[in-house]
Amino acid sequence: MLIEELKFKLGASPGGAPLVLNSPTCTVFVGPNNSGKSVVLREIAQSCSDGRPSANLILDEIRFKPHDADEAKAIFDAWKVEPDPGQGVNPTNAILKHGPWRAELHIPHFLEALRAPNAPDHRRQHYANYYASRFLLNLDGPSRINLVNPQDRGNLKDPSSSFARIFTDDPRRTKIREVLYDAFGLYLGIDMSEASYLGLRYGESPPPPERRVEDETLDWMSRARNINQMSDGVKAFTGILIELRAGDPRVIVIDEPEAFLHPALAFKLGKEIARTADEVGKHVFVSTHSPQFLMGAIQSGAAVNVVRLTYRDGAGSARMLGNTDVRAMMLDPLLRSANALAGVFYESVLVAEADADRAFYQEINERLVELSPDRGSPNTLFLNANGKDSVHRIVGPLRKLGIPVAAVLDIDALNPETKLQSILEACGYPKPFNHVLQQRGETWKALIDTGESPKSEGGISLVQGQDLEKAENLLDALDKYGLFVLRHGEVEHWLPTLEVRRNKKWLHEVFEALGSDPKSQTYVRPSTGDVWSFLDKVAAWLKDKNRRGIHAPEVQSAVTIESDHPVAG
Repeated sequence: MLIEELKFKLGASPGGAPLVLNSPTCTVFVGPNNSGKSVVLREIAQSCSDGRPSANLILDEIRFKPHDADEAKAIFDAWKVEPDPGQGVNPTNAILKHGPWRAELHIPHFLEALRAPNAPDHRRQHYANYYASRFLLNLDGPSRINLVNPQDRGNLKDPSSSFARIFTDDPRRTKIREVLYDAFGLYLGIDMSEASYLGLRYGESPPPPERRVEDETLDWMSRARNINQMSDGVKAFTGILIELRAGDPRVIVIDEPEAFLHPALAFKLGKEIARTADEVGKHVFVSTHSPQFLMGAIQSGAAVNVVRLTYRDGAGSARMLGNTDVRAMMLDPLLRSANALAGVFYESVLVAEADADRAFYQEINERLVELSPDRGSPNTLFLNANGKDSVHRIVGPLRKLGIPVAAVLDIDALNPETKLQSILEACGYPKPFNHVLQQRGETWKALIDTGESPKSEGGISLVQGQDLEKAENLLDALDKYGLFVLRHGEVEHWLPTLEVRRNKKWLHEVFEALGSDPKSQTYVRPSTGDVWSFLDKVAAWLKDKNRRGIHAPEVQSAVTIESDHPVAG
């Protein structure tokens, strides 16, 4: 392994202890847009190239693994080559070559850098410039597609390119072919029939032995499709897998590898990247916006660091996602069906009871955000819990990952038959719950004693005096922890001035009444009061750095999940 430790400038919360990753193999960075995922990848690559992290925003330091004297001497001997004819070389220098790179270096400096790569002087820079950078592969969109371009065949007795390595290694080529067939239903073949290059082709049947230049092999190659005829997704998937399995780089940086891939392939790629990095001992650093890629990486069974980055209002965080909570989100059918894992890619989440509630609040929020950057909650995921008693199963795991999650419930959440205690625990409300549960019971009784329906006949406005004050105090206390219970009763009774029926067809009718064309005079724009001010209040809690109810981070360690339960891609 090349890297011994990654130390960040950020912790799980502003001012918290910085995150440290020990001997990272596969590290997946997740988080909202503009949270620093691409930035940290650039900083890792830059630190491996020049050893100077002083200008970094997120990464504090990379500590490289030192070599002992024997290992350093072995590397020097393996890289040393004879000077070109007529080339003069200083007696204390030597010509070193690795791949296409070739340079004259001062021998003592090179050996010292290998033995002390973390020294705060020229040795760190020498190590990065002349050693670590030789094993770095930094992949963006165009470069990962170009990985499948034909490669020089070179000396097949001593293969140096990734294509040559798999061409001359039957077991490794077979393994790669099996993975790619599982992904695409096509067979990879290595084509050596054109000049001095090795190219890639995909065919409908397994290729004959590629290293035999016979009619059967040439016929297969002529019928198979050149990889340049395949989609960008196939090219990227193929190139990344070959580099992982056969390439020389020991540090691979990939920004959004799921680009060009549909969800099922993103899942497979995540699984293969994590598993291969673990098997071959390479460092792979990935940023992703894909829940499917993330699930594939974790489901691989390999040790995976999942780091969530955030940045808002000048404050950032780097938080390891806990093993138990990520596992729950992957394997719980409710959380999978609700797409709860997607919450790690957003700044915040709002959980509503039903899908109609979710759709309504999402539309109102979008209009608020469009009206003004100060209103509503941008970059927020709206989820449906499919009932009150399931809300805690979504809120709890996401809150434990440090994600601000607001729960919005109708007033019958105060009904003693509702599992309010589970919701309070998920929202981080301080224990014991005896007092708040007693208040809940008293408030609900006062509402029911009016003889009216609290949901459809006005919510807490049904009571007066001391009963109203108790109800308001209770709901104010719940609001502080991101648990918002509707004071007027239920979601269907927002925007009472709209002439719509408050029944099962309510959502369809309210959407029609709201209008869809902003240029139309009948289009309903945000105003003050009603649901507009309510969502502004929810948004204020989601944006508040000092909000209550977000769990403190657990021990920050690698996520390793081994399960026989399949997770759909």
